[in-house]
Amino acid sequence: MDRTYQEANVQSGSLSLLIVEDDAAARDSLCNLTAMQYPDFVIHCADNGRSGLECFRLHSPHIVLTDISMPVMDGISMSAEIKSLNPEVVIIALTSYTDTRFLLKAIEIGIDHYLLKPLVCEKLYGVIDNNVTLISELSQRRKMKIALLKSQNDLKLANELLEQRVSDRTADLQILIREQESFNYSVSHDLRAPLRHINSFSAILIEEFAEQLPGQALSYLDRIRTASSRMGALIDHLLELSRVGRAQIKLGQVNLSEMASAILGSLQETEPRRCVEISVQDGITVSGDPSLLRQLLENLLGNAWKYTSKKPSAHIEFGRTQAAGEVTYFVKDDGAGFDMEYKDNLFQAFQRLHSSEFEGDGIGLTTAQRIINRHGGNIWADGMVDKGATFYFTLPSQ
Repeated sequence: MDRTYQEANVQSGSLSLLIVEDDAAARDSLCNLTAMQYPDFVIHCADNGRSGLECFRLHSPHIVLTDISMPVMDGISMSAEIKSLNPEVVIIALTSYTDTRFLLKAIEIGIDHYLLKPLVCEKLYGVIDNNVTLISELSQRRKMKIALLKSQNDLKLANELLEQRVSDRTADLQILIREQESFNYSVSHDLRAPLRHINSFSAILIEEFAEQLPGQALSYLDRIRTASSRMGALIDHLLELSRVGRAQIKLGQVNLSEMASAILGSLQETEPRRCVEISVQDGITVSGDPSLLRQLLENLLGNAWKYTSKKPSAHIEFGRTQAAGEVTYFVKDDGAGFDMEYKDNLFQAFQRLHSSEFEGDGIGLTTAQRIINRHGGNIWADGMVDKGATFYFTLPSQ
């Protein structure tokens, strides 16, 4: 289904908007509201993700306004396909608190904004206005570049154009970073608030009505609190992963040996009854960002501590070696290990190679890889089921 609202004075090159909503009343309302607010827009409508994707391929709109939960194809799947076709298109998702599981995926595929239902028109207009300005500026900038290229061909102007491109690209990236930071803040604020309410009201029910509730109901409440706590931790880790990608690298001399010893000491304090032999090679100093490298070691050593927890006596080692003629650092343990057949999944977000006997959300190693990539190094792993794992990483000399 595709319905077009177009005024008689619309000229070629007008901005276009695609609205994807399975509820007919809501779809018509959105189409009418946007048509009245933006009379020069070309507005297309679709009733599910699949028809929305077909409409996008046909008309290439500048902005997509989509519901999340829809039949045939949901808004997340459609948005992923659209972003693969045109990463620059602006996607605004409409959702509610019950769509939490979709919002987490939205961060990964690059949805630009989301608005909570019931929709507030002023917020929708504000988001569209901001993006219209950005789209217009970028379009005008591209036209200026084309005109400049056609009129000037000498080497000096080519060099000046190259510098301008770098400057423009930097400005564009800064805009995108600000938008991403705003999106992350919204996710953090809007998703944490309902989780806090769930936890708080569950606690009130347990504390004030425990004697009146059957045992099965109390068990359900406890499971609700546990699940909401895990969701809160997952949101924190996703935001942490995002911050790692944006953080400015501040180089300094970092003593990894002292850092590893301190981290392992803290882990021992949390579980003093565990029998773990710890080996940390002395004098390992590198150039890097102290904060990010601490986060790296906390993830790798934390994993080693976690995956040796089922052994009555364990061994964890941090040291330095040579691999392919390059100085290489490693974290080694003799814990649960992993099947090397699945090694390519180790550093992918949400991919876990172990069952629920070990807690985790599949974000830690993705964060570790991103930290190493930011430093220009490499990270990989060797392992064997029930024989332990070794994680290697390099940090090029700065």
